[in-house]
Amino acid sequence: MTVLAVVLVLVAFVATGLAAGVKIIKVGDFFFVKDTNHTNTVHVAKGRTVTWKWIGTQDHNVTVIKGPVKFHSRTQSHGTFTRKMTKPGTYLIECTIHGFRMKLVVG
Repeated sequence: MTVLAVVLVLVAFVATGLAAGVKIIKVGDFFFVKDTNHTNTVHVAKGRTVTWKWIGTQDHNVTVIKGPVKFHSRTQSHGTFTRKMTKPGTYLIECTIHGFRMKLVVG
């Protein structure tokens, strides 16, 4: 019984750590939004993984137009794009098809 309790605690600890390590940002039709805040500015710690998740029906992309490191996703209407943020700074991110923007602050 004690071994089972220890295993369950370890599994819960690992699952919580994994969930806390990824920030999900929704890509909707003509907006970027953080899961709970409905804001277009997201703050993450250096080294954290960010995943953009498409929830709309239109084609969009994730493109850094200004920031310490440039990156971009492919244009898509569903799926995800993931990036580990290793360089601190402020990233201005845009869907280059529609022009909507977000700010990602990595500290």
